[in-house]
Amino acid sequence: MIPNVCILHKTDLLRFLLRKTAAVRRGVKPGELLRVRRCFMAASPEGTPVCLHRRDILRILELDYVELLVEAESSLVLFYHADTMAAALGEPDSRAILEKCGYDMTADCAGLLAQLGRRFRAGGGLPHEVGVFLGYPAKDVSGFMANLPRTPVEHGRWAVYGDAGESLVRMRLYRRIETAAESLLNVCGDPQAFFQHISHINPTTGVIQQWQT
Repeated sequence: MIPNVCILHKTDLLRFLLRKTAAVRRGVKPGELLRVRRCFMAASPEGTPVCLHRRDILRILELDYVELLVEAESSLVLFYHADTMAAALGEPDSRAILEKCGYDMTADCAGLLAQLGRRFRAGGGLPHEVGVFLGYPAKDVSGFMANLPRTPVEHGRWAVYGDAGESLVRMRLYRRIETAAESLLNVCGDPQAFFQHISHINPTTGVIQQWQT
């Protein structure tokens, strides 16, 4: 019998991941880096603690992903939209940042993600260029790497450098879609219903448009 706390872990984690990856699923954000925890509330036949739902959760999400760092109780997972990620990594300013960090820019999108994973596993903290993979403006990634003076932004989702206009537009866009996804989760009875309607969220307004029933 599956412990109730394990079931609750699955429900809470899935809800969190569905909300946080909404902009990725919508195709307006290339990737989202999230920590996926294990519950370890069940046991294998040999008595080894296991998390029954982690693999199931990743399958249910129906998103491409790469585990950048696997640790004892959790993993850092980059969920991504393949086409949007390829476009983001192909931008000249993004390519310049990655090349400066030592990436082999002859690699395709999958190869660049693999290189990011190796940099995570090498230790030394979060690779500074990860913002390129998360849809941050290149100017903000470069500013962070160069340790430039920050531009004050209230409730900013990342450190902003230089003119805040583009950064704020992206932050608000991502936030609107997450908020709309949260509302959608509150009225949908299951993940499949959520997936059916998430594409109808208008990325400009965050409003759920009419859909065919």
